[in-house]
Amino acid sequence: MTVIADRRDFSRDPGRPDPGGSRAATKRGDEARFYLGVVAIVALVIFGTLAVVAIIPIVIPGATTVAITSGSMMPRLHPGDAVIAVDHDNTAIADGTIVVFEDPARGDLVTHRIVGTDADGNYITRGDANGIDDVTPIPPENVRGVGRWVVPYVGLLRVWLAEGRWLLAIMIIAAVGAGVFTARCATSIECDPWAEGDDATNRDLEVSSP
Repeated sequence: MTVIADRRDFSRDPGRPDPGGSRAATKRGDEARFYLGVVAIVALVIFGTLAVVAIIPIVIPGATTVAITSGSMMPRLHPGDAVIAVDHDNTAIADGTIVVFEDPARGDLVTHRIVGTDADGNYITRGDANGIDDVTPIPPENVRGVGRWVVPYVGLLRVWLAEGRWLLAIMIIAAVGAGVFTARCATSIECDPWAEGDDATNRDLEVSSP
C-alpha cells in the first residue's frame, strides 16, 4: 500500500503513474457504473410494476388474467401481452367486446372478440386477425370475463416456456439477473463518484498502490 505522506512525491517521479489521472479515470468509471445502475433500477421498477399489475387480479374474485399466446388478436393484442378480464355478472355482452372464455372444444382459455349471437344464445367469436369466425359457439357460462386492461409483454416468459423456447426464456431470466446485479451500482458506496472522506481516500489509495 502507498503511504499517504508519500503521495505528494508522485508528480516529481516520472516513473510513477499520475495519481490525479488515475483518480479522474476512477471517477469516470464510477460515474458510468452509477448511471448504468440507475437505468437498471428504473427498468426493473417499470417491469416489476407491470408484472405486479398483471398478477394481482389472480387473487381478486371475479378477475382473470391470461397471457396472449398467438397473433390472432393483432394488432390490438400481441403475443406476450397480459389481458385482465372482469366478471360480466351474467349480463348480455354486446357485439365487438373482447372476452376471455373457455373453449368448449379444447378446454383452454381464449381471448377473442364477440361478433354475434346464434339462435341458441351462444356467442360467436373471432380473432381480429382471423378471416373467419371461430368454429365452436361459446355458451354464456363459458365466458370468464370481459377484457378491461392490457399489460404489454409481461407474459412473454410464460409464453416462451409453454412453447419450449428455452433459449429465449433463459435470455430474459439472465437479463433480469444482470439488471439486478447492475442496479447495485446505484446504491453501493463503491460506485459513488461523489463519495467524500475516508471512502474516497481508500479508493484513491487502492488505485495508486504499486
